[in-house]
Parts: sequence; C-alpha cells; structure tokens
Amino acid sequence: MPKKINNQLTKGTAWLAFGNITSRVLGAIYVVPWTIMLGALSLQANTLMGKGYNLYQFFLMLSTAGLPSAVAKFTAQLDGINRKEFLKKATILSIIAGIVCSTLLWLLAPILSMGDKNVIPVLHSLSISVLMFPYLSILRGQLQGQLRMAEIAMSDIIEQTVRVCYMLLSTYLILYIQHGNWVSVVVHSTFAAALGAFSAIIYLLLCMHRRSIISNKEATNNITINFKDVILQSLPFVIIGGFLSTYQWIDQFTFHPLISMFNPNLPSKEIEEIFGIFNFNINKLVMIIVSLSVSIASTVLPLITQHRFHQNLLKKYISQAYLLFSAITLPACVALYTLGKPVYIVFYGNFANDKQYVPMIQISCLIALFMGLSTVLAMILQGLSKKSIALRSIFIGLIFKIVLQPFFIFTTGNIGPLLSTLVSLIVITLFMGIYVNKRFTVTQNIDTKSLNFIYIISLILLILFSLINMATERIVPHTRIGESIFLFLIGSLGGIILLISYQKSHILEKIKDK
Repeated sequence: MPKKINNQLTKGTAWLAFGNITSRVLGAIYVVPWTIMLGALSLQANTLMGKGYNLYQFFLMLSTAGLPSAVAKFTAQLDGINRKEFLKKATILSIIAGIVCSTLLWLLAPILSMGDKNVIPVLHSLSISVLMFPYLSILRGQLQGQLRMAEIAMSDIIEQTVRVCYMLLSTYLILYIQHGNWVSVVVHSTFAAALGAFSAIIYLLLCMHRRSIISNKEATNNITINFKDVILQSLPFVIIGGFLSTYQWIDQFTFHPLISMFNPNLPSKEIEEIFGIFNFNINKLVMIIVSLSVSIASTVLPLITQHRFHQNLLKKYISQAYLLFSAITLPACVALYTLGKPVYIVFYGNFANDKQYVPMIQISCLIALFMGLSTVLAMILQGLSKKSIALRSIFIGLIFKIVLQPFFIFTTGNIGPLLSTLVSLIVITLFMGIYVNKRFTVTQNIDTKSLNFIYIISLILLILFSLINMATERIVPHTRIGESIFLFLIGSLGGIILLISYQKSHILEKIKDK
C-alpha cells in the first residue's frame, strides 16, 4: 500500500485537530473578555446562552441530518457524473432542510422557552444560523470525502474568528456605548453564529471554485443515488452525530424540576446558576477535548468506507485510530482533571464556588474520555455500514441516562446529571467497543507496548500535576492573571514531558509511519 495512503489518517487527523482545537479554543477564549465586560452578570448571561444553544443544537442536528458524514461517505464512493448528480440532490435537500428547520425554530421559540421570555429572542437570532448551516455542512462533507482536511480546518477557524470578533465588538458597543442590558448582549452574541457560518460558506465556495471535485466524466461504477437514498443514509447520522447533545437537552428539561422536587428550599436563581455551570461553562471546556476525538473520527470515516473490503487495512486503521485517541485525549483529560480550578477561573472568573464546580469538572473529564471514544467507535461503525449496532448502543445508553437521572440527582444533588451521563456513555462505549473488537480483534492488533506507555505517562502526569496543584494552592493568587501564569508554566512543563516521552519511546514515529 502506498505510503501516501498509509499516512492519510495521521495527516487528516492533524489538520482536523488543528482546525477543531483552534476553533474550540477561540470559542472558549472569547469567554475571558466577554465575562470581564459583563462582570457579575456573566453567569446569568452564560446560562441564557446555554439554554439557547442547547435547543439550537437540536434544530441544527435536524437541519443538517448528518449530511457532512453522509456526503463524505458517498463522495468517497462515487465518481464522475454519479458524484455530480448526488451532490446536486444533496444540496437541494440541505436548502429545504435549512428553510424548514429555521422556520420551525422561529415559530416554536415561545413554547421552547418554557416561560423564560429572554430565551425567545435568543432562539430567533439562532434560527438564522440554522437556515445557512445545512448548506455549509454539504460543502464540508464534499471536502471530507476527498480528505481535503486543511480547507475544512481553515473554514472552522474563519467561522469562529468572525463569530468571536462580532461577539466581543457587539458586547462592547451594547454595554459601554449604548448602555444596554445583558439580554441584548446574549442575543447579538448568538446571532454571531450566523455571521460565522456565512463567512465559512464564502471561503469554501472559493476553495471549490479553485479545485472542483465535480466532473462530467463517465462514472467507473454503476451506483446511483436518489433523494430517498440520501435521506435514508442521513437519518442514522442524525442520531449518531447528535447523541452527545442529547445529554444536554435531557438535563435542560429535567434538572430544574427534579432538583426543585428533591430540594424545595433551593432558590430558582441558584438552580439556574448551577445548571449554567455544568451544562454550559464546563461543557464548553470539555468539548475542546472531545474535539480531538472528533478529529480522529472524521478522518477515520472516509478511510474505512474506501477500504471496507480490505480486512487487514481496516484492522490497521482502527488500531491506529485507537492509539491516536489514547495518545492525544488521555493526557488532555488528565490535565483538565487536575487543573480544573485554575482553568475555570481563567475562563469564567472567580465568581462561583470552587467546591461546587471542581467535582463537576473532574466527572466531566471522565465523561469526555468515554464521549470521545464512543464518537470514534460510532464513526467506525458508520464507515462499515453497521449503523444498527451504533444506534442500538446509543438507544440503550440513553435509556440508562433517563432512568438513572432522578436517582442520581436525589442521591448526589448537583453532580447527579453528570453521573447519569457518565454511566450512559460507559454503557454505549462497551456495547460498541465489544462489537468492534470482536469483529477486528483490535486488542490483538494494537501496539500494546506503546499503549501501555501512554497509560503510564498519563498516570505520571496525573500525580505530578496533582502534587504541584496542591503545593501551590495557597501561593498562586486565584485571579485570572495569577492562574494564567500558573497554567502557562505547568502546561509548558507537562507538554515538554509528554513530547520528550513520546519522542524517546518512538510513539510519534509509530503514529506517523503506521
């Protein structure tokens, strides 16, 4: 097999990781100046934004209908005139889906707000983004199918840069020039998603114009795809691609009623603040880690689709994907687990009770680990056309989440929703992992020496970071500047240790040359 094909997973993952992490970091870093400008109102503003975004993600999932992954799969399979016809139909479908879902979100906003009038204008502003995003997903899916990950990565960065710039500029103008209120700030901050999506569309259209993947040549295969095929292929992707957001929706509609029932004396405002901390603030930090796994999974899909009839190649790609996942995601989870308090203060300020949010961050790191692994496994199963296995696993896992939610909230209080999510993701990962391992004997094909080394170095980092954190707890000032300096120093130390360790153990070479 040519070396060029052998390195596609690593190169694709590198580009998507770069784009995903950069866009995620941009999407998290804006919080620092944003919360500084809002001051003590930032927690309320974040909670409102979180409520809007949770519902927005649901309609976004419906409107895109898993189109990026479905388009990527068919773009990899088809060529010539067949590919052209398929992409034309997929584009029409995306436009219709955008119009329908955007209209629904706008009209249903008063009902979905559940009595919170501030949520209505937020949902209206987000409906504009829902209108555009399906078409953007089609463009990204085309490039993903051709493994043109660099252009996808750049579109992510452009989208987030435009979004963040508008958010910060509008916030400054509303608060300091117009002397407006925090609700207007949130409305404009959510509208920024539409401007970001529009900018990414313009960039990708220019990329497609420079190097089109569409041709009128005779197809080399006889596969024909119609609208029904596109819809049937996309529907499973809706559930598989959006099940991570389902946990946030379940929490949004069940946490407040359940915690109020079990703790009737707890003020409603405090419940909303607790919800905002774990469902939006901490989730935003955790999703930076999950984006690493999504990078790996997004690259695995077209490769597995292209080589799905080559058993040995599939075993190699799946084993390499797991090694990549462990080498990148595990140390990232360890870092956030041990340094959760300083990271939270840097992003959100020292307004919340650390005894409340630190355990939430630590549980969320475990969630991120299983969330990432389940994402990689789900993409592998999609590439193998074993969507039924993934769907069954997700369905069983979500049942666990719903059934255990009241029990954990009653027994553990604020961290209950996180514990029920963790158990659910463990169940999903086990179901999918057992099938993939049974089919491709991953445990027998993987480089156990390198994998064990990754586990050991992650454990060393866990102990080291924990000791340093405890030793400096009373020395480092709990301010944004103080914690930023601390994180820079300890992060540099951890990064150097990790890089040298991977270099000395030849893990970097193995990942690159597999």
